[in-house]
Amino acid sequence: MTFVSIAALRGRMKRILTGIVLCIGLAACAGPLSQFHFNAFELGRTPGFTHQNLEDLKIGILSATGGNAYRRVLSDSFSKALLQIHPEIPQVPPQEALSLLNRADLADEYTNMLRDYETSGILRKESLNRIGETLGVRYLIQLSLLQYTQDTSTRVSVFGVRFLETRSSTLRVFAQIWDAASGGIVWEGSSSVTVAGEDVREKPIPFEEVATRAWQELIKQLP
Repeated sequence: MTFVSIAALRGRMKRILTGIVLCIGLAACAGPLSQFHFNAFELGRTPGFTHQNLEDLKIGILSATGGNAYRRVLSDSFSKALLQIHPEIPQVPPQEALSLLNRADLADEYTNMLRDYETSGILRKESLNRIGETLGVRYLIQLSLLQYTQDTSTRVSVFGVRFLETRSSTLRVFAQIWDAASGGIVWEGSSSVTVAGEDVREKPIPFEEVATRAWQELIKQLP
């Protein structure tokens, strides 16, 4: 029988821990390893509604529904993603739209319209007409948050101490483009994105990053 001395065991443990620390250090310097999976679909489009319509007649971005805590980020991230992918489409960004509506004393009507939409799924034609005229647009896009979940799982643990974790965030969104003149829906689509990253740092994946990914994929489905 071969006996291992305490000094030898300590030496082995020291080498193992040194290797772990080096690997963790390299991972920290390299930053998180991210990957994402997505599904984006056009759910419906009115015949005759084309990309040229958006270029010629402008689009206004309404406040998002379905997630009060993320409403502003959802709308802003969509505006930025649209500008990045389709800079040729003129838009009225969310902040500008809110300012114009408030100056026109349409704040109450706008709030009521969005509240009613969450229960009925309908944007009233009279309100669409007034909002479209105030913003100087023919089309208004309504954004909705359907689902947002976050998950964390441990990949590397030594003596009960977590060194490497996989963090993932899943977001499902929905969008409709309404004709402010006719009161009809001319386009709608949905997108689902899961962003996962392995990191040694205890930092969640920013919501804005996930939202931007989801909108980018959905915007690619526009006519």
